[in-house]
Amino acid sequence: MTSLNPANGETYKAGRLNDALGPYFSSPVAADGKIYFASEAGKISVVKAGEQWESIAVNDLAEECYATPAIADGRIYIRTRNALYSFGESK
Repeated sequence: MTSLNPANGETYKAGRLNDALGPYFSSPVAADGKIYFASEAGKISVVKAGEQWESIAVNDLAEECYATPAIADGRIYIRTRNALYSFGESK
């Protein structure tokens, strides 16, 4: 993952999501100051957005994931090969 200065293209920070190496076919999505990445292996990385981004968590769904996560109404929806997950706070 690389964060760039939008004015001049200078790199702020570049690095890997070490606990979730491997191919990614889905696009990252952002909400609530975080960026979510879903790897092919079903590892969902949560990164604190910013110039000096930092990895917050990696959650392993242990199932292939090719779809881009969707965010709506305070929830994130993740479709894997065999399931549709919905995560968020209880209301």
